[in-house]
Amino acid sequence: MSLREWKYGFVILLVSLFVSFCFSQEKKLVQIRGLVTNQQNDLLSYTFVYDKLGQKGYLTNDKGELNIFVERGTELLFSHIGYKKYSYTIPLIGNTDLLFLRIKLVPDTIFLKEITIFPWKTYQQFIQAFVNTQIPDDDISRAEQNFAILKSQLATMEEDDNFQSASIAYKIMQQRMASDLYWKGQTQPMQIFNIMAWQEFIRYIREGKFKNPNKRKKAKTQEYSD
Repeated sequence: MSLREWKYGFVILLVSLFVSFCFSQEKKLVQIRGLVTNQQNDLLSYTFVYDKLGQKGYLTNDKGELNIFVERGTELLFSHIGYKKYSYTIPLIGNTDLLFLRIKLVPDTIFLKEITIFPWKTYQQFIQAFVNTQIPDDDISRAEQNFAILKSQLATMEEDDNFQSASIAYKIMQQRMASDLYWKGQTQPMQIFNIMAWQEFIRYIREGKFKNPNKRKKAKTQEYSD
């Protein structure tokens, strides 16, 4: 066998060994079950967990529990609003395929005590200013004037056709919104074929509910004046 054949054979042997080594290196997965709490052992719901090696993100459930599968050697990064980030590295070598983690996050937000701000330097100055406040004697008369103005405004609103039409339009809009919510997700029947709606419509016409009562009052006053 020539030297060239020996070289070719050696190269083929190296390539075959390399390929077999690559195929033999399977990903070693490990199951991670854990619980995320704070320093007071309060459960931290929906904590974000990031797997750096797998480049995937996970969330704990509403009880702070975690159950995922990751590769050995990866780094898990735990983060939650109001708490400092925490990282944990999964060991490369282990005798079990199940790991249980108890993660406790440290608060990152400091809550200050409630304070009250006054435009005076001390609380005694505030009491003195409040006691020495001069209240005018005509408050009752001003209140009576304000009530009289409100009564006159309400009287004008009752006689105003635009005000009544606005209230009726608001009522119709509320009824339409309630009907849309009632028939949401299903086919709404056409009201033109609704016998009950036609009966109610005819009854309203007979009772004169579509007429403006103010106009009828004005017509009656004109008849009496004539």
